[in-house]
Amino acid sequence: MGWKEEAKQLKFYEGISWNETSRRIWQKYFPNETQDKTHEKVRGYLRRTEEYKEERDKYLEYKEPVIIRNKWTGDKIIRFALMGDTQFNSKYTQITHLHKFYDICQQEGIEDVYHTGDMDEGEEMRLGHKYECYNQGVDDHIDEIVKNYPRRKGTTTHFITGNHDHSIFKRVGFDIGPVIASRRNDMKYLGRDEAIIMLTPNCSLGLRHPGDGTAYALSYKLQKQIEAMQGGEKPNIYAVGHYHKAEYFFYRNVHAFQTGCFQGDTPFTRSKGISIHLGGWIVEAHVDTEGTITRLKQEFIPFYKAIKDDYKNWR
Repeated sequence: MGWKEEAKQLKFYEGISWNETSRRIWQKYFPNETQDKTHEKVRGYLRRTEEYKEERDKYLEYKEPVIIRNKWTGDKIIRFALMGDTQFNSKYTQITHLHKFYDICQQEGIEDVYHTGDMDEGEEMRLGHKYECYNQGVDDHIDEIVKNYPRRKGTTTHFITGNHDHSIFKRVGFDIGPVIASRRNDMKYLGRDEAIIMLTPNCSLGLRHPGDGTAYALSYKLQKQIEAMQGGEKPNIYAVGHYHKAEYFFYRNVHAFQTGCFQGDTPFTRSKGISIHLGGWIVEAHVDTEGTITRLKQEFIPFYKAIKDDYKNWR
């Protein structure tokens, strides 16, 4: 077996990471080259293979959102947290504020936190983007999330992935969601872009991470998304990430949230004049004996100032 066939075997059939695949090929076949040069050679070859293209196309094709049916025990009050856009590995991520938010959730007895995507900052979102990241490469990005994402006893984080997370797949053919969940038993991956959680048989929570740009009016994007939903498709509670905004409103019988973010201003947001809202939500839904929502209370936990170079506090 030559190095090309062995690289395909390691990456696509044994599921070895990109860095480990190239490291093994380097040690066995190219010990006189630099490891970085071998890594680029291996990655360049693998991205041209049919196996990579098939895996990429399968990942990128539209999938119906996953539906998760929670076990409802008849509780009349259901409490949970909503948040998103943590953008780990960005030099502007706010890990300290994120941990404070989880501390508050734990103090409030919140057991389930729902994350609306962009767990990670991703790679090569635009020209020069890599210089805004403090780690490079999918392995280091995942290691950082596994190490520094908040871990609180009795709390589970349920997350979808967003467009920044997907940039890693588009670049190197690797889906970070399942890997993070496999290394953290308190984190559950629900799928790409969307998921529906049946909090009760008659109360649904929809999570979504769109891919379009922000709008001139705060509520415009969510209003148009809800208007596009047919009657039987509307979730009772709709939580949307991506825009880095925080808001709540009630429209077409949907309790709609933008879930805020945990990333400070970036060169991109400043250049576009886009404001960001740091923080997350604690939500209390009241349901009747059939599990139908009757009331909803919401509290936004804000963080007013980003911490400069906060990632350095967690290295």
